Amino acid sequence: MIASGEELDRLFSELCAGSRAGGVASRARADVYVIGDPPTLVVEFALPGLNLDSLEIVLEPEALVIQGERRRSSAGPRRAYEHAEIDWGPFARKLRLGRPVDPESSSAEYGNGILSLRMPLAASPAPERVLVTVHIAG
Repeated sequence: MIASGEELDRLFSELCAGSRAGGVASRARADVYVIGDPPTLVVEFALPGLNLDSLEIVLEPEALVIQGERRRSSAGPRRAYEHAEIDWGPFARKLRLGRPVDPESSSAEYGNGILSLRMPLAASPAPERVLVTVHIAG
């Protein structure tokens, strides 16, 4: 079986996911689903410890790109880890949306370690890249 270019990109991304050697960014895990009427594409990323100042969200005509950094707290005593699974440091993720969305009506909110983006579906893709502003959930 021969893999498509998109499948190869996904496999390569998964291979690099979580790698801390050589400064490779970790990957933000996501859930993607459609809700409501009118239909809205929702993407939720698990990003505990996110530094909002480092976060950038860009809607491209056919993809969503997020990048930022999770910083480990340096407060408190020096740590001697016995087990470490939480990814800290820079991360990046590009998701092909599979459906056109309306960037002007899209919104992003961060709370309880979850970044949630709501993007109403559109009849045709947006012609250019758009930055999305994040609001902190209260």
